Amino acid sequence: MTDIPKTKYGAAVCLFKGEEVYLSQRQWNQLHFSNMWQFVHGYVKGDYERYADAAVRIVRNETGIVLPVQRLCYIKSFMLGSEFYYTYFVHLNKDETPTAPTPEQLALHGVFVSFPLVTAVNLLLVPGLEKMLRKAMTTLTRTKLPVIEEERNSWTAMCEYD
Repeated sequence: MTDIPKTKYGAAVCLFKGEEVYLSQRQWNQLHFSNMWQFVHGYVKGDYERYADAAVRIVRNETGIVLPVQRLCYIKSFMLGSEFYYTYFVHLNKDETPTAPTPEQLALHGVFVSFPLVTAVNLLLVPGLEKMLRKAMTTLTRTKLPVIEEERNSWTAMCEYD
């Protein structure tokens, strides 16, 4: 009898500042997607943690940035192998920069690097991320939003994806 892999549920968060995106590179020795660039991500705890709450916790744990859940912008959900992720975008304020808060986090997720969106879509990305970044680029161009502003209303308007 073969074992059917159990689905793991998680949240992924794409961190933007202006028209740049923060990504970290997976370690070369990781079993899946080694050396590929990724969003901040992690698993939902237990059966009762909401995806948005998991996203806030994961961002805090992996980057040191404390966010209220209201700043999350849901973009879409997707399957990656046996893992199911809800994906969010967050527009960072000028004083917010992701860092690995502990040596363990640094070893696990590496350093966060800021890339212009037009550069990021051409990196070796974890499957599924290129499409999301291209959608963000299209939305930025289509709406001509001044995303550098720190007004929540501008960012909320950008979150109205199909």
